[in-house]
Amino acid sequence: MGFPSLYGGLTCLDFANTVDGRALPEPEEHLHDYADLVRWAAYADLLDTETAHHLALLAKARPQAAAASYTAALRLREATFRLCAAPPAANDLALIQQGYAEAMSTATLTPAGTHYTWTLAGDHLDRAWWPAAVSAVELLTTDRLARVKVCASSGGCDGLFLDISKNGSRRWCDMGTCGVEAKISRQTARRRAARRTTP
Repeated sequence: MGFPSLYGGLTCLDFANTVDGRALPEPEEHLHDYADLVRWAAYADLLDTETAHHLALLAKARPQAAAASYTAALRLREATFRLCAAPPAANDLALIQQGYAEAMSTATLTPAGTHYTWTLAGDHLDRAWWPAAVSAVELLTTDRLARVKVCASSGGCDGLFLDISKNGSRRWCDMGTCGVEAKISRQTARRRAARRTTP
């Protein structure tokens, strides 16, 4: 299975973008079960190979717990999307806060070159999506939240991205896809208009 490119600029936004075409009648879901969740987390470099393999084995041994973790991950994903792009539900902040608190309750400070970093426990099924919860809280508690945008594509994309351009002018999630589509659409509209005005 191919996952969408990581164009969000932040882990929580990339996680929200695991649904393609949210504004379409039939959006494309990329995470169908816990196994997909682990594969995506590895794809997004949130899990190393060893941890991903361990979680996959743990999920096979505890299928009900894995299914519950998958459901919790999707709840977190949708809460993140709504807080960034749509009217949030009453408990969206609580869901994100709970995920963050659970993740950090397992974290330990470990050396990382010239500084230290938080390392999350790798023996819990929720480890596959905890980084998205941590990322969401980090986003919501900084002024970067004001720079989160929804793709302006007319094709129903609704992808989230962090606009880090100097003048805040970025409009599309990915210039190679939605940006190109928008450019082609504008060119087609100009040609049609030119034909209508040509004697």
